[in-house]
Amino acid sequence: MSERVFPISYWVSPPSVQERYDEAAECRFNVVPGPPEALDLAQKAGIKLILQDRRIHAHMTETPGWEASVQAVVDAYATHPALWGYYVTDEPSYHQFDALARIVRAFEARDPQHPTFINLFPNYASPEQLGTLDYTEHVRRYVDLVQPRLVSYDYYTLLEDGEREGYFENMAIIRGEARRVGVPFWNIILSTPHYCYRDPSPVDLRWQVYTTLAYGGKGICYFTYWTHESENFGNAILGLYGDRTSKYAVVQQLNTEIGLLGPHLLRLDSVRVEHWPAGPQGAQAFTGEGLVARVEGEGDIVIGEFVDRDGLPWLMLANNDKTRSPHLTLHLRTEQREVLEVSRRTGELRPITPDERGEVTPGYADGIILHLWLAPGDGRLFRLGQAS
Repeated sequence: MSERVFPISYWVSPPSVQERYDEAAECRFNVVPGPPEALDLAQKAGIKLILQDRRIHAHMTETPGWEASVQAVVDAYATHPALWGYYVTDEPSYHQFDALARIVRAFEARDPQHPTFINLFPNYASPEQLGTLDYTEHVRRYVDLVQPRLVSYDYYTLLEDGEREGYFENMAIIRGEARRVGVPFWNIILSTPHYCYRDPSPVDLRWQVYTTLAYGGKGICYFTYWTHESENFGNAILGLYGDRTSKYAVVQQLNTEIGLLGPHLLRLDSVRVEHWPAGPQGAQAFTGEGLVARVEGEGDIVIGEFVDRDGLPWLMLANNDKTRSPHLTLHLRTEQREVLEVSRRTGELRPITPDERGEVTPGYADGIILHLWLAPGDGRLFRLGQAS
């Protein structure tokens, strides 16, 4: 997995023709699922493919000689320049973890350069689905038994009549277990109305992305890209007939921003996540014990604190309010004298200036004061330290 390209993916692939993969690349997707015949298409589009081969699935170990299928897939595709990794299964039960561990080890023994991809249930899955009574135990057993190189999960919080509780609790559990074993985590977010889930607004999409980044997520996946022709699925990023819906431009901009912030985020270690002024269900409320000593103003924000490889502190703020733009004053406990922001236009670090409605006051022995605005559902990434 590259430390230069932040993975941006989707669920439900378009038809395997070149124009569709070029279109996905134009929307700034860079790691997408697809069948073997899509490898050349992905290469020409400049993106990577999570290979979906029918020979690889969660039940394959029940067939004698299953390792030959793993070997055949590796022999056929491991050297393809567009290969990102191998898709195995979605939302497995605990009872499948031993088999999945065997599959993952088989791939790693034959092709250590490319990871396997497995996606986990959210915490609102039933004990019958999970195979455990407790969700934390489910995730812990998965990472300990399967030993994946990344932890992916899905959580669809945007209901027709409000929002499902547990969004941040689920992310805190995934983050905690991923950090415990030293692997990144991906979040699969909602982009398509279906069942009891509402049609995400542009702010809904932005909020899901930036809260994930504030929690230290290192991969974003949208459910879905192509529109399902089943039940009550509404328009995805591409419609039922392949037309670009209004979400395409919204997601394209978001993906562009992720792509510019991503090279910085991939090199950061998430050390603390708190909610100000109070923590929702299962999330850590603000303590004032970290980099952010005090917050003044009105609002509801997620505070993600990070450290880079040089020991410099970083800060990601996400607005948990989808309707209001708060003006905030943050008292930062630090020996650094300057706050720089990652530009979402260039990806470069730049000083904060008063004409951008932000201001930094560095003249204190024990810290810095940062004044800023946050748009609804939006996020901003800062580094403390001198400009290079």
